[in-house]
Amino acid sequence: MTRPALLAAALAAGLAGCLPATPSASPAPTASAPPADVSRPDWARFFQAEGGTGTFVLLDIETGQTSRLDPERAGRRYLPASTFKVYNALVALETGAVSDPDSVFAWDGVERAVPVWDQDHTLRSGMESSVVWLYQRVAREVGRDRYLAAFDRQPYGNGRVGPDVGLFWLDGSLQISADEQVRFVDGLRRGALAFRPGVQAAVRDLVPVLVEQDGARVLGKTGWGDFEGAPGAPVPLGWIVGWVERGDGRAAVFALNVEPDPDAPRDLDMGPARLRVARAVLAAEGWLAADADGKP
Repeated sequence: MTRPALLAAALAAGLAGCLPATPSASPAPTASAPPADVSRPDWARFFQAEGGTGTFVLLDIETGQTSRLDPERAGRRYLPASTFKVYNALVALETGAVSDPDSVFAWDGVERAVPVWDQDHTLRSGMESSVVWLYQRVAREVGRDRYLAAFDRQPYGNGRVGPDVGLFWLDGSLQISADEQVRFVDGLRRGALAFRPGVQAAVRDLVPVLVEQDGARVLGKTGWGDFEGAPGAPVPLGWIVGWVERGDGRAAVFALNVEPDPDAPRDLDMGPARLRVARAVLAAEGWLAADADGKP
């Protein structure tokens, strides 16, 4: 080998010895799969104890697991009734139809079935007392076109506005499932909806606290309306949608809907029964404490 060739070979060998070794490829970390959804037919006993039948959907935020009583019903759409007040408030504040959650709307002097409605109200008090006339007035201020634009930006159920812009969440035009309610409420809780962050924060602050117990809080909105069962036979439907926060930082989002069960041993008292069912399920799953008698 010639002298230049020897020098070139030595230089190449020396460089090779100085170069860092090429690291062996390591497998990319894989995200763990979310836990499988769980069917919970045992929760039916809480509905039956109140004279009802329905569905309950519970999303554990920490684990990502969703549990359902009657998964088929959980995916079925019904009128949202007054649970729509949450979305309604978002649209009203986002569009400027209402400037502030505490802006006062004067009572029109018409006496209605619920005495607390017969006074001036704000979005805040109207959410707390579920004042129908107030949110109907707000809806007419918003108008059909701005609702349709909002539904395009942030879906809500079937996104339909019926012929009366003051009734479409009550007359069956607008419909949403319990599964969809959970996704919507979780988005609001996280501030992840397609509304301005300040608007979402303001509406979160409007959602009533339904239960406070040992450092845990249940925040939610109720609803109550009629859907058509057999032709010409309206069926009462009750909702609660919301979330539970515990003192240890854990949270879960839930939605229930319930209707009377004609085969149950007692009649459904819709007003208090909805919350009793919700509390029973949440206590059974450890989100709320039970009292000394084992009742939530």
